[in-house]
Amino acid sequence: MSTAIKTSGIKNIDFMNEHLMIIYLDNERTCIVPLDQFQAIKELSKKERENYEIIDDTYLSFVSIDNIYSINELLGI
Repeated sequence: MSTAIKTSGIKNIDFMNEHLMIIYLDNERTCIVPLDQFQAIKELSKKERENYEIIDDTYLSFVSIDNIYSINELLGI
């Protein structure tokens, strides 16, 4: 029996402040992610945070950093 977890895709993101990122999922749920867990994102300027790409509803990438984050990683799964 498979125990794989199916998560929803990333619809959009936003930032509450320099410490919290909001992830809007395509199933209408919203998750708040503490950026202490993602230091590279936390260190981005406000302008750099606006320059991101959602890839296949599953990955999040920022132009200013090389990291690509999966939805599972962002949600702590």
